[in-house]
Parts: sequence; C-alpha cells; structure tokens
Amino acid sequence: MDIRKRTRALVLGGLSILIFLINIQSASASSIRGDWLTGDLETDFNWGVPSVRAQKAHEAGFTGKDVKVGVLDWGFDASHPDLNGRLGGYLNPYKDEEEAARYVGFHGTAVSSIIGANKDGRGMLGVAYDAKLYVSSFEWRVGDPLVRPHASSYRYFEAQGVEIVNNSWELGDKSERGVAAFYQDVLPYARSGGVLVFSTGNNYETESELPALPAGLPRLYPDLEETWLAVTGLGPQDERGNYAQICGPAARWCLAAPGGAKAIMDNRGDWVFIDGMNAAEPGGGYLNASGTSFAAPMVTGALAITREIYPDADMLDLRKLVLQTTLDIGDAGIDRIFGWGKLDLGNVVETISPYGRSIFAGAAYNRQIAMEQVSRLPFGPLARSQRLEALWAATDLTRSELAASGPIPGTRAGSRAFAAGMDLVQRDGFTAGAGIAYSFTSTSEDSTANTASGNGFYGFGYADWSNGAWYAKGTAGLGSLRQRHTRRTIPGLAGTAMALDNPEATSATRGTGIFSNVEAGRAYHAAIADFTLFGRLFGSSQKMRRFSEDGLEIFGYTVEGERLTSAMAGPGLRVSRSFPKGGWTISPEVELSYARAFGDTASTLNSSLLDRPMEASTVVPGRNVFGVGAKLSFTQPQKGFTASVSYNGSFRKNVSHNSLQFGLSFAF
Repeated sequence: MDIRKRTRALVLGGLSILIFLINIQSASASSIRGDWLTGDLETDFNWGVPSVRAQKAHEAGFTGKDVKVGVLDWGFDASHPDLNGRLGGYLNPYKDEEEAARYVGFHGTAVSSIIGANKDGRGMLGVAYDAKLYVSSFEWRVGDPLVRPHASSYRYFEAQGVEIVNNSWELGDKSERGVAAFYQDVLPYARSGGVLVFSTGNNYETESELPALPAGLPRLYPDLEETWLAVTGLGPQDERGNYAQICGPAARWCLAAPGGAKAIMDNRGDWVFIDGMNAAEPGGGYLNASGTSFAAPMVTGALAITREIYPDADMLDLRKLVLQTTLDIGDAGIDRIFGWGKLDLGNVVETISPYGRSIFAGAAYNRQIAMEQVSRLPFGPLARSQRLEALWAATDLTRSELAASGPIPGTRAGSRAFAAGMDLVQRDGFTAGAGIAYSFTSTSEDSTANTASGNGFYGFGYADWSNGAWYAKGTAGLGSLRQRHTRRTIPGLAGTAMALDNPEATSATRGTGIFSNVEAGRAYHAAIADFTLFGRLFGSSQKMRRFSEDGLEIFGYTVEGERLTSAMAGPGLRVSRSFPKGGWTISPEVELSYARAFGDTASTLNSSLLDRPMEASTVVPGRNVFGVGAKLSFTQPQKGFTASVSYNGSFRKNVSHNSLQFGLSFAF
C-alpha cells in the first residue's frame, strides 16, 4: 500500500510519526458510552468530541472562532470538505508543486480534522470547528535524515500570531546532540508565550513508563514546563489505550484525551483498530485509527475554545486552566498514568457560570439591608409623645431570601443591627438627636458552599416634627463597611484533582455607605382607633473598593469597585390604639404599605476572571414592594420608660424580607 511505503520511508528519514498505519474501517461502537453521545451524527462521528463534552462549549457559542492554531505535521488536504475554508496559512517546505502534491499527507490531514473539521451537517466535527489552522508540513528528503524543520516552523507560527501548536510526532534524533538542537529550535517560540501540545507516543510495550520526546522534554529543560503539554490516549471507557505511553515523570504537565481503545496487529501484519478515532483522510474520505497522535489534537482544539472564552488572558494561564479542569481518573490526584486526568471542555465552560461569582452580589444586597435596618432604628423604640431628652437603644434582626433564577442560586441574607442614641434638641413639636450603630451581615447560597460576612459601623442623625395631626420624621447617616467573601464551590473543578484539596478563594474589601429614611403623614383620631396615612422614602448608596481573591491562582475573581444606589417610595396606612393597664400604657399597631423600587433593584457588580469581564448578580427583584407590619409598645409615662417589639415584612417578586425589632428608651 502506497501510504504504508511512504510512512516507512519517513521513519527511515529520521522522524517517526506517532501513529499506527491506517486501516480504513468502520468505527466499532461496541464500547462507545451512550451517556455522553449527543444523538447528532456529525458530533458523534468522532466519539472523542462528545467524550470530552465539547458540545457544552458549542451550545454556549464557543467554537474556536478565528483562533489561530498551528499544526506541525505531515501535510494537509485543504480540498477535503471538512477542512475547506479552515486553512489560515500554509508553510510549504517542498521544492515544487509536483512534490507538494505527492505529499498531501494523511497524518496532518487527520490531526487537523480532529482540531477543526467543519460543522456542515455531514462527515465529522472538529473540537474547535471555527478555528483557523496554520500548517507547517515536515520536509522529507530521503538520504538527509538530519533536516530539522522545527526552527523555521516555529518562527512561522510566531510570525503569524499562533499561540497554540499541535505536535503529534516523535523526535527522530534522540541523541544528546539531537535533543539539544531541538531545544534550541523550540526555545524562542516557548519564550514568546505560546503553548505546545505533544503526544506521549505509541511505544507502549517497549517504553511504557516514559513519554516520548519531545513530550517529556521539560524533564531535561525545566524552563519549558510552563509552555508544554503532553497528552496520552484513552479509549471510550476512559481506559488507557493499549498503545499509549503514559505520562510518567511528565505527569505535572500531562493529561489524557480520547485517542482510541486498541491497536492490534493481525496474523497478516495489518493493524486492526478497536474503537478507534474517525478522522479525515486525503481525497475526501475518512479513516479510523488509534494513537496518541489523535489524542493531542483533542487538547489543542480545547485550548482554542479556551482562548475564545478568555480572549485577553495570558495563554500560559489558559494552559493551566485546561490542566486543572480535567476529570480525575485513575489514582486519586495527579498520577503517573493519566497525569492530571481526562480533558473536559464541559468543566472549562463551567468556569464562567454565574453561580461562581453571585456571592459577591448577594453580599452587596445584604449591605443594603443593613443600612435600611439602621435607618429604622431611631424610631422603633420610642413613642413620639414621650420623646423628651430620651436615651434609647434598639436592635433589629432581619432575614431576607432571594429566589434562584437559572444558574444564579437562591440567596439567604441575614443581618443583625444594634443602635443607641440620644435626643439632643427638644422644642415644642420638634426633637432631634444623634446615634451610632453596628451591623453584622451573613450571606449564604442555597446550592453552593459560598459565604460572605460583613461589618458596618454607622453614625447618624434623626429628627421628629409634629404640628397637630401632621408629622414628619427622618434619619440620615453614613457608614464604614467591611466585607469578607469565601468561595468553596468553584465552577469547573467538579471531579478534578484540584477538588481533592477542598480549594477555596477568599477576599476582603472596604467601602462606605450613606442612607436616609423619611416618613411624613397625617393622623386621624376615631373612637375605635387612630389612623395614620403616610408616605415613606428610603434610599441608600454604597461604594466598595476594588478587590481580588486569594487562594486560587487562575480561578480567582477581581471585582470592580462600584457604587450601588437604590430607593423605595410609597404610601401606607397605620392603625393604632392606646389603653392603660396597671400603670402602663399599651399601644398595639398594625401597618400596611406599598412602595415602588427605583435604581439598582438587583445587586450587580462588574467582575472578571482571567481578564474576561462578567457580571456578578443576584436574581432581579420586582419593583413593586408590599409591606406588612405590627408593633406592640409598653410605656410607663411617669418614669419615661418605653419598651417595644415590632415585626416588619416586605414581599416582592423573587424576594421575601422579614425583620424583628426590639427597643428601649428612657426619658429624664
């Protein structure tokens, strides 16, 4: 067979392509797992694509669009329907067009199709089917085995702005001189910040404990590790391919990806592949084979999608992201067989899920609750008719729940506020004073282990005016706010080696807040009770500093310092009655109110992960707020003592809010 003859000639030429000779056949479906097949024929044609959950990226709109990917391999058939339009550039090493035509190259064509085969409703689908492929083909010259195309190829990739290069081949000259020469060839590209992906090799029986060179090269040159990835091969049951060299001492920079289950030589000397990978071959057809050559481009395609998700990130950070989001298979943690584990694009996409950052917005919402609490406290414990040079103290316990919405989890916000103050001015119908307050907030989520806690320290003034049946009262203040966040549910780490260490990210920030609460109305006296019609306005604004998380290098968010402002205004009706009982005056009252919310109803913050801007938000609360309240006061007029307990509840779309307030005042 002509293809086999050419392959043997290439091996003699000094560079061994890491594949098994191709025996075109139908893919065996006997071991293909149905739990990750999509039902789409084009996606499932190469079972490796759904196996690494590439469809999760595609469904989210990430296809590697216009990401430049380098392929250093043997040839490229640009006329193949699944590669038509995918070629961004081609470095042609051949002497003339006739020689180039003879070496279209099945191996480079197959590898390229796994990375970027077109989505056209037929044939196969590449992992990053909208990527742009920049191909540099090996230059084969029989009788000149020392020709090294590497340096010129890597210079070409760097000049084209290619940040990811697939290398599904083995170094032909493994002598000390040959290895050192290759290091010099690749070093400029490595220093440019690009990522190089290498297959570990197919010499399972003879070199099973070591990855092939160059996959294992950082063992000799540690400065290459941060730019290097080695890839071993898996079958459809996540088992090690019977051909694949393991990660071994390269485990720190190694992972596994689908490459086919088995390659077996029959009694005629032909290779038979069991659950092999389908890939394009020159002339428009498809082949089926197994080898780490086909595992490496799975990772290369995943890197292209990761680059599209995070277009402004450092490419070396994206290399870490792909490693750290792999599924842990084999022995727990990073192991000698599979390294970090199995490539998982679903986990990569999950890293941008809103539930990873919603706790920041939930904490901001809770800070607003605390300021609203403090604004109510000066008037909770006091009877207006007895406010003569009063010293008072009050506390408020509040719990609020925000509903879940899609990927945003439900939020539970609890706040406790304590305040004390003193009337400083007292004239006929007018009282004014000042106070201080402290609040403690705790925020958690229904479906994550993420939490936040905060402290607020406030100073405020208040005033109360009345003229017959008319009255007005208000409070205004400012606060110093502190917040801590702890994220223990990190999107993208489910089932990974990283998750075994129970990772968490922590952050802290400080800021300021201002608030005001004004109520005005008119009282009507009737025989059975007193009725008060009123209008109320509450507003708050908070400004927090920019902060970044510690504890998780590439999974840590940066949250911008922003001002959040909100307000509510509306009417209400209060019904009260007072009656004497054993030297005390007992005053029960009930209240119904309505308010319309303005400004930032949802707490929304600008945040970023790996320089990708993403909003951190709670569910959007409704703007129509319905309130209910009840209060019971006990006053001893002769001693100027008042005690009270009250309940306030407010209900709006997606939010329920309940608070309980206690207060004491002393007049002297």
